[in-house]
Amino acid sequence: MTDATEAAAADQSALIPVRFEVTIDGHSLAVFSELVSILSAVEVVDAISASPTETILKKLPGKRNPPTVTLKRGMTRNIEMAAWHELVILGDIAAARKSCSLSMFNAKGDPVARYHLTDAWPQKVEIGVSDTSGVLMETITMTCDFIQRVSV
Repeated sequence: MTDATEAAAADQSALIPVRFEVTIDGHSLAVFSELVSILSAVEVVDAISASPTETILKKLPGKRNPPTVTLKRGMTRNIEMAAWHELVILGDIAAARKSCSLSMFNAKGDPVARYHLTDAWPQKVEIGVSDTSGVLMETITMTCDFIQRVSV
């Protein structure tokens, strides 16, 4: 058990997902074994206001970076993610933008968390061989306009 898993097990409210599923309109597009990251960030900008007696520096939110979700799995015969990515490569971004859900399930198969991704599209597909097992691995990075955690 890793330190993070042990810490999560000690905290009864911590979520321990083992399966991650991407669905579009109720259709399961792909199932992943690993969530590499969900990244949502806003740049910080300095705002300076000056008066005759003092200068005040404030940190304010700046440009919002598009959220990304990176998932990993042993490669399967399912080509739906590759076909979706191909729409982007061919320049049909209007068809490629799809709102979808990312659901996370525990070992019992119960949903433990869900995210809604608005106008998502697969920006990057990486294929490689695992160093330890020799399994062909597929890593997908999706970009979206907005990501929101929703109740399960």
